Amino acid sequence: MALSFKSTKRRIVINCLRVWWIWITFWYEYGIFPYSAGKCNWPQMDVSLSFSFTSTSIMIILTKIHQTPKHALLVADPQIIDHRSYPGRPALLTYISQLIVDLNLRKNWRAALRSAPDVIFFLGDYMDSGRDVMSDTEYERYVKRFTKIFSMDSEIPTYFIPGNHDVGLGPSTFFSPHARTRYTSHFGPLNSHVSVANYTFVLIDAPGLVEEDYKRHGLGKTYADWKAVPGGTISFVKSFAAEGNTEPTILLSHIPLSRPEGSNCGSLRERGTIRRGVGVGYQNTLGKDSSTFLLEHLRPTLILSGDDHDYCEYSHTLTTGSRIREVTVKSLSMAMGIKKPGYQMLSIIPPGGPTFSHLDAPCLLPDQLSIYLDVYIPLALISLVIVLIACIIRGQHYRHWTFRSLSHTKPKLRENTRPSKPQHFRRLTRTPTIMDDYEFTLDDSDTDQKLPPPVSATVLPKKQNTLSTIFSRGRRLCQLISLQSLARAIFTSNRRGSFYSEFLCDVRDVAVFPLGIIFLISLWTFTDV
Repeated sequence: MALSFKSTKRRIVINCLRVWWIWITFWYEYGIFPYSAGKCNWPQMDVSLSFSFTSTSIMIILTKIHQTPKHALLVADPQIIDHRSYPGRPALLTYISQLIVDLNLRKNWRAALRSAPDVIFFLGDYMDSGRDVMSDTEYERYVKRFTKIFSMDSEIPTYFIPGNHDVGLGPSTFFSPHARTRYTSHFGPLNSHVSVANYTFVLIDAPGLVEEDYKRHGLGKTYADWKAVPGGTISFVKSFAAEGNTEPTILLSHIPLSRPEGSNCGSLRERGTIRRGVGVGYQNTLGKDSSTFLLEHLRPTLILSGDDHDYCEYSHTLTTGSRIREVTVKSLSMAMGIKKPGYQMLSIIPPGGPTFSHLDAPCLLPDQLSIYLDVYIPLALISLVIVLIACIIRGQHYRHWTFRSLSHTKPKLRENTRPSKPQHFRRLTRTPTIMDDYEFTLDDSDTDQKLPPPVSATVLPKKQNTLSTIFSRGRRLCQLISLQSLARAIFTSNRRGSFYSEFLCDVRDVAVFPLGIIFLISLWTFTDV
């Protein structure tokens, strides 16, 4: 009965913890990502703000109400890591980090695609070491990882602009001289433009613009006097402006445009602001002259940039006094120094009528690192404490029940309770006499037999050497805490062992279900294309 009560209590605790952890792991490994993306809706334009009493305006508004907006999804800086990303980190830890980050990127991308965009724009920095010197075979594997993470419907138009981690920026022995050629062969042209819903998206090579601007500035020439590099960003922008494009323009640049130092980025930014800075292979913002050149030649209605990894809103002012809003899109990766990754959602209606025919909004995704540190680890510690307390209570109850059972049970006495003494026989010699009696005499041949020692006698062991005693105890301690004994304690099915074994078996029975769910969801996320 004691064992039955013990087993019942154990099953209640274990099953409650199992249900608890199954719900937690399923929610934080799968459910929270589509839930976060589901809270983000495509921006809706309030056309009532442009209402007027003229018949012409009324007709324009009615026409725009019946138009279906186009939806553009903008993704920045996925920057998938590899063995070069963390030089001082051990190889095993780097590999685990790579698996975790890739898994998080797949979940974020899967959640972003639930919004069913009409067109997708990537804003640069796709692979952390895409610009580095490597063989063509290694680069192909790197690109294959990117395409497997960001699996896309072939019917959705997708466009890319280069980032400094894709093609490099400035001279360095670590950067491949073939970086731009490799990029264009896998992701498309460095500079391009595309029309979406009667808006022209201008996609520029911002790192190339920075490099050309250094050359121009070094020669002390203005943009008007500068002879643009053939195929470069300056030449592309001048040619586009000369074509006389009649559609409103939206500029896409990997590097944000110049702004005054310490400019406010808005309430959605996690930390600080975008500051000027230059280093090997990067520049935080475009130069002041480059930014003015782009604004004056393109006169965009909206600018979308990346590179900074955090969200930022800033309005640029033209010489005419008009203001142009720039949005720096959050990184989609958990490894870019931000808590909540994200992406940008842009709704576009063909221009005409309302002042703003496009609206955008950010969508924030779960904080993956916080899930590990603030959810899993504290709840795991709480679960261990619950299992430990349950084992202690169960052990105390079992000992109490056993003591009561033994105290109420009367021992059965044998008929002859007196212990039998050892019998020692000696040979008896029968000598016949006249009276036909027996005379018993001892045979001296048996006097040599020794009697066993008495029960009360204590046999003292021989004294061992102190050094050998220490080695013997150390060997026993190592056997006790060895991995083999630990594995035997965890995976054994015998629950009537020590408290240590019982506790580990309970932990095993609780952990096997959430770990199995994490493994299955991760396997499904990696294999589903």
